[in-house]
Amino acid sequence: PYVSLWQTQVVQELYQNFSNWCSQVVRLYAGQPYVELEWTVGPIPIADHYGKEIISRFETNLQTGGLFYTDSNGREILERRRDYRVTWNLNQTEPVAGNYYPVNTRMYIKDQKTQLTVLTDRSQGGSSLTDGSLELMVHRRLLHDDNRGVQEPLLEPGEYHNGLVVRGRHLIFLDTVESSAEQHRLWAQQEYMAPQVVLTPDSHDIVKEFSALRHALPSNVHLLTLAQWEPDAVLIRLEHQFEYGEAVNGSLPVAINLLNLFSSFNIITVQEMNLSANQKRENVSRLIWQSTQGIAAKRQSGTRLDPAHIELSPMQIRTFLLQIRY
Repeated sequence: PYVSLWQTQVVQELYQNFSNWCSQVVRLYAGQPYVELEWTVGPIPIADHYGKEIISRFETNLQTGGLFYTDSNGREILERRRDYRVTWNLNQTEPVAGNYYPVNTRMYIKDQKTQLTVLTDRSQGGSSLTDGSLELMVHRRLLHDDNRGVQEPLLEPGEYHNGLVVRGRHLIFLDTVESSAEQHRLWAQQEYMAPQVVLTPDSHDIVKEFSALRHALPSNVHLLTLAQWEPDAVLIRLEHQFEYGEAVNGSLPVAINLLNLFSSFNIITVQEMNLSANQKRENVSRLIWQSTQGIAAKRQSGTRLDPAHIELSPMQIRTFLLQIRY
């Protein structure tokens, strides 16, 4: 590929031009823990009458033992094993497609010491087809239906009838296994919740700075929902962003004081709801499931809700209906 390099005190940029329809910019920002890849692909040529699937592949010397990891809707991390299914003996007849999995926000590989994590800016398919390798599909243009139910080929013409152009970003992190979760959990959330830039005519009446919170939440807590429910009520959801055991500090339980959290209103009463907010928490009656060890899971006993001390365990989401006064 054609390569050119630009350097400033803020960023180093390496331009890679693979063809007239495929290019990439590699950026290294001063003081940031990641490498950014901005790729532009398309329109994919099909004059040779062959469809094409374009991937971004990362090769390392990590001894991964056939394992790789993908996220589930940006929350829990799922372990994947190449050419393997947990609940049945797999006869693998599709060594590529049969090892591709959905990736919503991140994918990583690791050995005993080191972890390579790739954050995506959109849902993509990903896999690790060989040990130490990680790949994500960024674009494709196919000429034939794959007989999987769509009943048409993936052949979108685009505005100029010659195919689509796609541009996206990957953020690459290389860190120790112990420290990686502290990086990818927070950066993935920052990528997903990136603010939208809005331009407006200059005016002295525009509020240029505002925060609905009196102070920042702990780094492992995210305000998932803040929605008007009634004229004098709002619905909030708080989520713990880490899983058990994946980070030394991030995976610890945390307590939040709701009463002094918000700057725009005062809280009068707090009612905990179920996750979908259609039932009071104390009225929820769940099935008691039998574990694989044959011991029934114990039902948690209800405790009095203290709005000044809301505890969150790893991966827990709690929903509250707040009666407020502005």
